[in-house]
Formats: sequence, structure tokens, C-alpha cells
Amino acid sequence: MKAGQSGVLAELSQLIEALEAERVSMREKGGAAQVPEMTTEERKEALDILKGKDLLKEIIGGFDAIGFIGEKYNKMLGYLATVSRLQPDPLALLILSRSGAGKTSLQDALCKFVPPESAIQYTRLTGQSLFYRDENALKNKVLAIEEEDGMKDAMYSIKTLISSQKLSIAATRTDAKSGKFSVDEYCVHGPVVVMVSTTNPDAIDDETKQRFLVLTIDESPEKTRSILQTQFAKNTHEWYSMTCDESSIQRLHHNMQRLLRPLTVTFSRDLKLVWPYSRLQMRREQKKFVSLVKAITLLHQYQRKTGTIKRQDGTKVEFVQATQKDIDLALELGREVFARNVDDVSPTARKLLAEIVALVKEKYDGMKALDPRRELFMYEVPFTRKELREETGWSETQVRRNIDQLVELGYVGRISGRQGSTFRYLLLDDGSADPEFCFTMEEQKQQEESKTKNQPVNGKSSPLRHQFAVTSPSV
Repeated sequence: MKAGQSGVLAELSQLIEALEAERVSMREKGGAAQVPEMTTEERKEALDILKGKDLLKEIIGGFDAIGFIGEKYNKMLGYLATVSRLQPDPLALLILSRSGAGKTSLQDALCKFVPPESAIQYTRLTGQSLFYRDENALKNKVLAIEEEDGMKDAMYSIKTLISSQKLSIAATRTDAKSGKFSVDEYCVHGPVVVMVSTTNPDAIDDETKQRFLVLTIDESPEKTRSILQTQFAKNTHEWYSMTCDESSIQRLHHNMQRLLRPLTVTFSRDLKLVWPYSRLQMRREQKKFVSLVKAITLLHQYQRKTGTIKRQDGTKVEFVQATQKDIDLALELGREVFARNVDDVSPTARKLLAEIVALVKEKYDGMKALDPRRELFMYEVPFTRKELREETGWSETQVRRNIDQLVELGYVGRISGRQGSTFRYLLLDDGSADPEFCFTMEEQKQQEESKTKNQPVNGKSSPLRHQFAVTSPSV
């Protein structure tokens, strides 16, 4: 009897193990997006664009076709960042703007062009969630997180994932039979592109932020007017008659990206680049730049030299060779971004500083008009946050958050604000003397010439520069 019971239990145990294995297999298959087969016509259409000289225009046109206008450089940088998932050292994107400017729209538009099997979008991540994924669940994927608030608990794992492209954890568990503790090891591999959007420039610490390529959104009234016009135009009869269905645009770009192979990108010795080295952070920035160049080369792999390299140990590597055009395009697209990445002032605070300069200049001109003989300097003209809100149209939260950063960095002084009184500020530095970074030999030459002439690189002298040569009062 006992022998019969033992046999039944053994068979039941085997059955449970088989069912559990099948359950796990079904879950993994169900969770992964199935890759549809391309027809001959679809493959030819995608290849024709990848081989065509108007490849970049086609990509920009795809964004325009789905209704995301403007932001030409941001769209290209974002698209290339998603392509970099095919490289061992992919880019990471941080989209920063004020609320309502369109950062989430840009992120969503970029994800629409990534094949579904390569895109993972989350609203929130818990602290340990990424560690327990399947080993290759993130490999060659784009991991998009809607807001930085959604990854606060997972900040350490995100930072580690961007830096090393691997996560590992050792977790203890109790053995059901023996009652003893045992250790399970989990390891998740990249490469993976991390994409995050935020309205708060201080939400992510500097050490983590330096790992991202920071994009900002055009918040000008002209851009707002263009967006409003497009929002209305998308509902007109002419729009439907002159555009394609969004699903067909997405399908085309999905097929294009599926045809891209994760080749090794090589550089020839005749490529030319002068990278600034005045700051330690430039080591990390050039690494991002190299990743951007590789993404451009991968995107143009059907237009570049390819082949096989035999290494010393006998292994072979398939390669695609970068050209000077790839480096020049990376410079054109990322010039402002890489300079901004090493700026101590956040992009939104820079915009507010420009608004403060305009406000102070307007008040200064008004005060001088009333009393031309009065000796007055720019740093003596006070202003309030209320005046700044009325001048810019920014919200109180946006003004306060960014002006606090400018105060901390010494661009603005706070001269009052005790209990029951209104904060008043003074403009101490208009930022015109801040260093500019050159990325080519020609730019370096222009910068040296401008230093000799004691003028900014762009040749435009600031109306406030001479007035800030005087020692500012203690505030």
C-alpha cells in the first residue's frame, strides 16, 4: 500500500513539475510581443528607405505624419537613441520641460516607432522589479518610464543598468523540505535604452543625470501657435486626404528597425574630431557622443562599408564602418545637447535666467528714462517672483523651483523675504561670461580669437556684461 502511495506521489510530483514548466513557458510566450512576418513588398519598401539618400527626411516625415511637428533635432536624437539599443553601449534619454510642453508626447512618439517586441513602457517601477526579470527580458530593448516619480524606488537599479548594462542580485529563500536558507542568484542583461521624462530638473541627482542625454522641448510662443494650428488641422478633410493612417506609418518604421542588424561599428584612423577636455565630465560626454555616432552608422548600415574582421583568437566580427559624415551629423544634432549636459545650470533655469535678464533690462530702461542723471547698475534693480510670473506666464511652482537654483549658483541674489514680507531678488550675473564648449578645430580657433578680443564666441556682446564687472553687493 505504501509502495503504491509512493509511486502515485512520485508521478504526481512529476506532473506538477511539468505543468509548472508549461505555465512558465506560456507566461513568457504570452508576455512577449510576437514578431509578425514581413511580406516581400513590406521588406522591399523598408529596404528602399534604408538605402535611400533621404533616409533622415523620411524619419522626420514619419513623425510629421502622425501629428508630432517641430522638434527636428529632438526627434532625430530620440530616434537614434532607440536604435542604439543594438549596441553594447546604448544611450539613455532624459526629456526635461515644463508641464504641458510636450515631453510625454515626444516620448510616446519615439516609442511608437520602436517595434512592439523591443519596447517596454511603464508608469511606475518598484525598487526590485527589474532584478527579477528574465535574463534577456531587457536585451536590445527600450525601457520607457513616463515620469521620474514612477522610478524613484528603482533609481539605484536604473542608474546601475545605464552604467553597466547588467543587474545582478542574490536573494535568500527557505528550502521547503530542509527548512534551511539557500541563495538564489538573478542576473538581467542589456543592452537597454532607458528613457525618462520629467518637469523637475532637481528630481534626479547629478550623478544619475550625468548618465543621460538631456533633451529639452521648445516652449516658445511660436511653437505653441504651430501646435495649436496642427491640432485643429488634424481634424480637417484635407488632413485625412493628404496623410496616411498612423498604423501604416508605424508598421513601416517597425519593419525598418527590424531590418537593422546589431553589427560592430568601427572607426577608421582618418576620422577627425576635437573634443573639449577642460572638464572631467567630458570623458563621459564623449562616450555618449561615440554611442550617438555608432547609432547613426547602424541606421545607415545599408549605405556603409560592411565586412568581417578576424581577431587574434580566431573569432570573427561582422562590422560596419563609420564615416566622417556620421561624425559631422552627430555634431550637428548634439552640439547644444552636449554643451548643455556639462552646464551647472539646468535648461529650464537657463530659460528663466534669460527671462530675468529681459525683465531687469526693461525695468532698468524705465528707471533711467525717469531719471537719466541717476547712476544705476543692473544689479541694483530689484524684482519679485510676481513680476516674473506676469512677465513670463510661468506658474509659481516653476518660477520658485528654478529661481532657487539660480540663487544657489550665484546668478541671482535674494535680498529680503522675512516673515510677512515679499521675496525680492537682484540679478548678479547674466550668464554671458559662462564658458562655451567647442567641438571642432574651427570652433576652437574661433574661441581662441574671441578670447583675444575679449568677446563671446558668437560675436555678440551682452548689454549687461560691462555692468557686471563691478563687485556685486553682499546679499
